[in-house]
Amino acid sequence: MIRFAPRPRSVADVRALIQGDPRVRMVAFIVATGLLSAVALLFSPPAVVSYGRAGVVADHEVRAPNSTVFASESLTQAEREKAATAVQRVFAADPAVSVSASTRLAAGLGSIARVRQDATLPREQRLATLARLGDVAFTPALAADALDMTAAEFDQLSKEIDASLKTLYGQGIRPEQLATAAADTAKAVPQVWTDRQKRVGAELLKQNLQPNLIFDALATAAAQQAARNNVSPVQVRVTSGEVVVREGQVVTEGDLEKLRALGLVNPGIDWKSAIGLLSWALLIAGVVALFVERYAQEAWTDDRKLMVVALSLVVITAAGRALIPGHTVAVYFVPFAAVAMMLTVLVGGRTALATQIGGALHVGIMSGQVELVAYVLVPALLGMAAVRRATTAREFVAAALYVALGDLGVIGTFLLVGRSADTLGALQLAAAALISGVASGVLAFGAIVMLGHLFRITTVFELRELADPNHPLLRQLLLRTPGTYHHSLLVANLAERAAEVIGADPLVARVGAYYHDIGKMRNPLAFIENQTGSNPHDDLDPAVSASIVSAHVRDGLALADRYRLPPQIREIIPGHHGTSLIRYFHSLAQQRGMAIDEAAFRHPGPKPRSKEAGIVMLADGTEAAVRSLEEKTAERIGEMVERIVSEKVADGQLDDCDLTLRDVQRVKDAFRELLAGVYHERIPYPEDRIARVPPAATPPPLASGR
Repeated sequence: MIRFAPRPRSVADVRALIQGDPRVRMVAFIVATGLLSAVALLFSPPAVVSYGRAGVVADHEVRAPNSTVFASESLTQAEREKAATAVQRVFAADPAVSVSASTRLAAGLGSIARVRQDATLPREQRLATLARLGDVAFTPALAADALDMTAAEFDQLSKEIDASLKTLYGQGIRPEQLATAAADTAKAVPQVWTDRQKRVGAELLKQNLQPNLIFDALATAAAQQAARNNVSPVQVRVTSGEVVVREGQVVTEGDLEKLRALGLVNPGIDWKSAIGLLSWALLIAGVVALFVERYAQEAWTDDRKLMVVALSLVVITAAGRALIPGHTVAVYFVPFAAVAMMLTVLVGGRTALATQIGGALHVGIMSGQVELVAYVLVPALLGMAAVRRATTAREFVAAALYVALGDLGVIGTFLLVGRSADTLGALQLAAAALISGVASGVLAFGAIVMLGHLFRITTVFELRELADPNHPLLRQLLLRTPGTYHHSLLVANLAERAAEVIGADPLVARVGAYYHDIGKMRNPLAFIENQTGSNPHDDLDPAVSASIVSAHVRDGLALADRYRLPPQIREIIPGHHGTSLIRYFHSLAQQRGMAIDEAAFRHPGPKPRSKEAGIVMLADGTEAAVRSLEEKTAERIGEMVERIVSEKVADGQLDDCDLTLRDVQRVKDAFRELLAGVYHERIPYPEDRIARVPPAATPPPLASGR
C-alpha cells in the first residue's frame, strides 16, 4: 500500500487558513500574543540585582539583609589551583636509553682498539683514522691521547668507563638537564686516571649521553588532582548590614557569590511561577482577542492591525518587566500612554482600550501594586480622549498635557491615600509624571508615522500628502482632464461636509473624492466635462459607449495600484458608481429599439462598503445632476438632490455600507445647504460695466459618465 506524505504548507497556505477560518484566527492570535507576552514576563525575572556575571559596574549599593556563612567556590578554587601549581612534574626513567648508550660506547671502544692494534700503519695514518671514526668524534688532540695511551691505560679505561656511564644515567637526565650532565662528565670518571684517560673518557661519556627521564603527563595530573582534593573549602562569613556591593564598584565573582548566598540574585526559573505566568499571558491575550473580535471587526479582520496590537501589548509588558521591581521610581518615567494614543489613531479606540487594559494587568501581576495599574491605564484613557483622530499637532500637545495631568492625579491620589510624607520622593514622582506625559505625546506622534508606514496602515499624515494639489496624480488630473478635476473638487467639498454631519471621516471622504475619477485621464474626451467640441459618442453604439464610460473604473484602479493609494481611497474608485446603471446610454439604446442586456449598461462595482465610499457616490451623482440644471434655484437643487439620492437607495447601491436612513437624510440636508450656497443668485451688474455673455448650451447628463 502506497502512502503519500502530506504536502508541507507554505506561508501563503497558513495565512489563507488563518484568514479564512475564524477559530484558527482566534487561536493563532492568542498563542502568538500570549507566548510573546510570556517571554517578556519569564525571561526578565524579578531580582534585587541583575548582575549575571563579574566585571560589570554596580548601579546601586547593596547591603546584606542578614548574616550568613557559605563556602566560597571562587576562593576554594583559587587555593586548589595554587596547590596544583606547587606540585612538581613527574618523570619516568626509560632503561632502554642507558642500554643503548652502553652498546654505542662499547662499539666506540672497539673501533679505537682496532686502530691502536694495527701496527702496519704509520702513526700519522692511525691518527687520521681515529679522527674519522664513525662511532666516535675525536679532535686531533684527543686522537693523539687515545693512540698514545699505554695498553694498561686503555684496558683500564675500557673496563671502568661503562660504570661511570651507568652512574650518570642512574642519577636521571631530563631533557633540560642534558647540557649540565655533559658538562659534569669530567667529574664522573675515576680520579685515579691519568690526564689523557680523563680527557678521552669524558669525551666518550659526553658523546653517549641522552635524556633518560621522560615527562609523565598522567602521573603529573594525578598528583595535581590529589593536591587539589586535599584543600578544604574556604568559608566566608557575611554580617547583616555589611555592604556587599558599592555603587560604581566593579562586581567580582566573590561579590556575586555573596549575593547568591544572601538570595539577592534569582537562582533560575521557578517552574511553578513560569506555568502561572504563561497561563496568565494566554488568558490576557484571549480576553483581548475576544473583545476585538466582537467589538472591533475592522481591526480584527486586518492582519497588519492585529500585528500592531500584539506588538503593543508585548512592548508594555517588556517595559514593565525591565523596571519592576528593582527600580522603584524609574518605572514612572515610562510613557505607557503613548501606546494607547498610537493605537487609537492606527487601529481604533476600542482596540486601544482593550490592549491598554491588558498591558496594565501585566504590569499589575509583575508589581503587585494597584497604583502602577492605575498609572498605566488612567492617563492613557485621557490621552486617547484628547488625541481623537490626531489631525493636528495641537491634539498631540493637548494629549501630552492630559496624560501629564493624569499621571500627577494618580500619583497624588495614592500619596494621599498612603499618607506618605517623603517630600523628596514626591518631587521625584512628580517630575517623572511630567516627563512621561511629554514623552507620550512625542512618542505617539513618532510611532504613528513609523508604524503606519511600516505596516502600511493609512494615517492622517499620508492622507494629507494625498490631498496636496501638488501630488503627481492630482497634477496630472488637472493638466489632462481639467473638467474632471473641477468636478472632483466640488464632489470633495460635498463629501467632506456630509461626512462631518454623520460622524464619518471627513479627510478620507475628501481625499477619496479627489481620486475617484482618476481613471478618466486615460480617455479624457470620452467624458463631456472635458470636451470642447464634438462628442465622440454621437457616432458610437450605446453599448460601446457604456463600456468606454465604465472602463474609467478599471483604469482608475490600475492607477491606484501604480501609485500605491491606501485601501480606503482605492475602495472609493469603484465604489462611487457601485453597480449603478449608466442611464443615458441605456435610455438611448431603448429609444433605438436595440436588444438590451441591462448588465452591459451597469458599472462593474462593487457597491460601496464604507460610509465614506457611500457619501462620495451620492456626492458624485448629485453634483453632476445639479450642474446640468438650467435653473439652479434652491427648490430645484433640493428636488434634484432628493431624486438622485432616492434613486441610489432604491437601486440598492447603499445596501453594503453602514449608512442609516437617518444618515442619508442628514447627507441630503448637507448637500442642499452647500449646493445652494455654491449656486446662489448673483447681484446683477450694470449693463455698461460688464458685457452680457450668451449662455452656453446645457450639457447632457453624460457629464460624469452616467
